[in-house]
Amino acid sequence: MTLKEVIEYLSKEWDVIRRAPVTIILVGVICFIVAYQVARWRYEGILELNCERLAVKDDQLDEYRERLHFLPAHGSEYSRLSHSELQSKALKFVSDLRKWLAVRQSENSRRMSQQWLAMSQANDEAARKRLWNEYTADLIQSSTSMKNEYDAKFKVIAIVLRDELLTRIQHPGSSSSASHIYEYPTNPIGMGMVADDLERLARLLR
Repeated sequence: MTLKEVIEYLSKEWDVIRRAPVTIILVGVICFIVAYQVARWRYEGILELNCERLAVKDDQLDEYRERLHFLPAHGSEYSRLSHSELQSKALKFVSDLRKWLAVRQSENSRRMSQQWLAMSQANDEAARKRLWNEYTADLIQSSTSMKNEYDAKFKVIAIVLRDELLTRIQHPGSSSSASHIYEYPTNPIGMGMVADDLERLARLLR
């Protein structure tokens, strides 16, 4: 079911949601947890089946390096750092990414709570429907905005850092995030997985 179909379904079932909000929220949380576990299992399976994928990403990584002005293409600014310096850089990046995520998620949560309260206090169905449409439109716009901001501020550096860390770690182990998550995290959960994976790799560096 697509996001649009979910939104249309929820809009049609608004009366049911309004009469039993706690039940609906609990069901939503359970569905979210199940979906997250399925998605995580899927990403780990894809990683295992594509363990050689990094070997064919050199051209794209070279392009990222050039875009960041990390020249020459086969050696970045990070490649000239000591292990301890690289580890510090990676952990600082992870901290910055998590702080940004926390701020954006807090802003989104506060705004969504205000919108939900307004819907629950609306006096007529027309007003509730209008507020619901505004709520769903804002939800989609916020998701797109976060993805664009991640692409602009974090994606390229995350990929280059990960590449450099993997060249130095003898036994990196199974990554909790497939490499394509760095490029297409799609939502805050994926962005958090990028931060978790980079921290894991940085702490393996000795």
